[in-house]
Amino acid sequence: MTANAHDTSFIPLSGGCRCGQARFRMEAAPIITHCCHCRLCQQLSGSPFSSFAMIETGHLTLLAGKTRYVDGANTHKRLQCPDCGCALWLHRADLGDGIAFVGVGMLDQGERLPPEAHYFIRSKHPWVTLPPGVPAFEEIGDPGKAGARERIMAVLAAKGHLLDESGRGAAAT
Repeated sequence: MTANAHDTSFIPLSGGCRCGQARFRMEAAPIITHCCHCRLCQQLSGSPFSSFAMIETGHLTLLAGKTRYVDGANTHKRLQCPDCGCALWLHRADLGDGIAFVGVGMLDQGERLPPEAHYFIRSKHPWVTLPPGVPAFEEIGDPGKAGARERIMAVLAAKGHLLDESGRGAAAT
């Protein structure tokens, strides 16, 4: 799958919360789909890793229901259904609200978005086997997906943020 937001082969994906009140659609191909094996994701999900589709927030459309933003762990901001509390997506403080992380499990056909990278494998459970050929990083890293860095940089530049050498967002000075 390409990182091009204007990929004409991408068929939009719909998703929603557990109770079905809040529904949304992913209008473009994600920047990247990844699994995060960090301890925070393990604790928040109750699973050995979380799987996210990183995408520009402007490519997400709310279709139905009420939503609200709540402060999450580690300064993450979560958009959730007020009825069931499921997070539709989250924003990391270091990247701002222009980039969203959609939980792949929130999508009706999340199986269409296999992971393109694995992050924080230093805390990966030893019984989790990573697929061959998928980039894996001890912490964060650039998997080299064509167009991904450019899409992230465009959003951050528009919001007055920059990426530092580690690939993390930082406010422009």
